[in-house]
Amino acid sequence: MEAGKPESPEEQGALAPPRPAVGGRIGAIAFAPLRLVVRAVWSFAPGSMPLFARRSYTIEAITTFFFAITLAVIEGGVIGVFAKQTYTDVVPQATLNMTVAVIGVSAEIANLLSFVWSAMSVGRAKVALINALQLAIVVLVASIALVPRSALGLAVLLSVVMVARVCWSGIITIRPTIWRSNYPPRVRARIVGKFSTLQQVIVAVVGIALGATLDRWPDGSAALMTGAAVLGVVGVWATGKQRVRGGPAAIRAEITGGVLKPWQGPGIVWKILRGDPRFAQFMIAMFVLGFGNLMLTPILVIILKEQFGQGYLGGILITTAIPSLILPAAVPLWARLLDRAHVVRFRSIHGWVFVLSTAIFGLAIVLHRIELMYVGAVVQGIGIGGGSLAWNLGHVDFAPPTQVSHYMATHVTLNGLRGLIAPIFAVLIYEWLGHHGLSPSHAAAAVLAASTVLCVIGTSGFVALRISMGAAASRATRN
Repeated sequence: MEAGKPESPEEQGALAPPRPAVGGRIGAIAFAPLRLVVRAVWSFAPGSMPLFARRSYTIEAITTFFFAITLAVIEGGVIGVFAKQTYTDVVPQATLNMTVAVIGVSAEIANLLSFVWSAMSVGRAKVALINALQLAIVVLVASIALVPRSALGLAVLLSVVMVARVCWSGIITIRPTIWRSNYPPRVRARIVGKFSTLQQVIVAVVGIALGATLDRWPDGSAALMTGAAVLGVVGVWATGKQRVRGGPAAIRAEITGGVLKPWQGPGIVWKILRGDPRFAQFMIAMFVLGFGNLMLTPILVIILKEQFGQGYLGGILITTAIPSLILPAAVPLWARLLDRAHVVRFRSIHGWVFVLSTAIFGLAIVLHRIELMYVGAVVQGIGIGGGSLAWNLGHVDFAPPTQVSHYMATHVTLNGLRGLIAPIFAVLIYEWLGHHGLSPSHAAAAVLAASTVLCVIGTSGFVALRISMGAAASRATRN
């Protein structure tokens, strides 16, 4: 390999994708779409990965495929729609709507415990801990099959989902340690991106299947939840086969480096924000934009049922499946911008997509056009694709190398805080407006108008920060 030239897949030990045997210029043009599909599918195959990472990748790909089926059940949009459809006329509408709000952002709320999981994982075997959390999620999802259709059942469902999401937040917190050990830096982002894409697609497909089946077989939820849990056991088994390179040495280094106590988390957040004014500005803008965006999901779940009369499938398509299917196509487009720009510049452009999506959803409600709901879901998926990149990499543009984990934990904790407040705030406004004479559609439109305004303010905050940073905001600085 020439000096300074990036390694090809073959030089890294990866096999090149099979190429259709096509002769001639016309044949090459005609089969170009086929080649793109073959290349895309092959990029997920273990043979496309470097030899060093191939075994670990194979195990995690199996885990991701099967465990994503279980996770699809507790995905915010999926379980929110399930609760709204299943418990309508069982409990008071206001109670149900508030429950839907909390269920829909259970993942964000669970992020508040990121410091707890970080502390608990220090000095422990990571694979065994993840295995235990996976098994807990499988049991919890299976238990949904036993939840009765009653007021008590709704409370139990909420509790089960929250505990399952807390377990999943532990897995999310711990996994990067394994990735750091098992995948070299030059391919780590690509491999993790494959897992993320695979999970999103599986969640979307399973969500569609659940919705379509429940619309035709409303009493089939017990069988479906049980089946999803059973398939997740395959993922638990596969994870148990995983090995961490240099695991014992890494555990000893963790213990030597000291343990961050869970209760020290808020102090770390305050210290980071006070010591880095620009990152604090960034987090304020992110909080406002995220607050507006998190107001969206519970209102969509509610209004799709109450105004548009959508069943399980329609609700899941708009809240979860379409955005999840759009995300893999959107990520590479946003990646080009983030690769060459500071995250502040990226967010100052990317944030307007969320402004557009919330505005489209609001317009759909005002005009009572379900088609616009689907358009809004597509735009939302494009925005989520960019957000997923900035979520994982953006803080690196601010953090000193020794404090990357603290900056990320600060970001995750603040996300959990707004996730706790925003959906409840949205539903409270919706219910208050309803009590004062507004129709469900007008009340929902008013909430989404407020959501859009918050997204505009948050994105404008990024624009102002970009201007104040000058040239420093025009280029990426991450290592």
